[in-house]
Amino acid sequence: MTRNWLLAFVAVGVLVGIAFAAFPSWDLQIAELFFDPSKAKFPLSVDYSLNIIRRIFNWIPYLLLAPAAFVLLRKLIFPASPMLMAPSVVLFLVGSFLLGPGLTSNLLLKENWGRPRPNFVQQFAGSETFQPWWHPSSACKRNCSFVSGEASQAYWTVAPASLAPPQMRPFALGGAVIFGTTVGAMRVVFGRHFVTDIIFAGVITIAIVMALYRLLLDPLKRNDERMERAITRASRGVHRGLGTLLAGAGWALAKAGAALRQAGQHLHKRVACL
Repeated sequence: MTRNWLLAFVAVGVLVGIAFAAFPSWDLQIAELFFDPSKAKFPLSVDYSLNIIRRIFNWIPYLLLAPAAFVLLRKLIFPASPMLMAPSVVLFLVGSFLLGPGLTSNLLLKENWGRPRPNFVQQFAGSETFQPWWHPSSACKRNCSFVSGEASQAYWTVAPASLAPPQMRPFALGGAVIFGTTVGAMRVVFGRHFVTDIIFAGVITIAIVMALYRLLLDPLKRNDERMERAITRASRGVHRGLGTLLAGAGWALAKAGAALRQAGQHLHKRVACL
């Protein structure tokens, strides 16, 4: 199932990329449906109820990630303690979140692709020039449009959904995709992202999730005991590194304190001679 999902979303990405590269105005035409020229803004972007829903939706991925993050943090703090969750599952959830929404979407693409958001382009009362999805630009300096970080986080819920029991997994995966699409659609109607920003956020994130699933949770490769031993060694290495760092900092502070004490004594003697 993971291979089929991966191949299906890669295929969708290729087809959509070709279509919107050939007809980049489609992005503008879809965004135009939600723009009010008389008010020069996207009116739904200031709708109170929709913004409350957006905030609630944005918390859901973090709540799903929290148990795995807690287990990993506990292991880092207490290396000798057994992990409360299968190490492969912990690494899968935390790793896919960091690599997908974290590194790829928010750091590599959003901060470097330079695509202006819809509400910044000239067609929608902005000052920037519209750029198709495939064209990196210098118009936007940071937190740009391609790809959508919020949609990427929402599509990441495919990761915990893929851990559902086999009989429930298709429904869980379908629900995760619907959730990601809903969050992405809200960003489109708010005028904060183009449709291609949402589609590629989903394709890239789901591809990363499914690749890590096969790497870490494949029954033929999975070895939780070995993974936990590796995490234990890494945790102890972190402790040794912090110990060395703190010892070095303590030595430096002690030397600085001694130097200050000598300077103070010398100054006191000079004042006493006046």
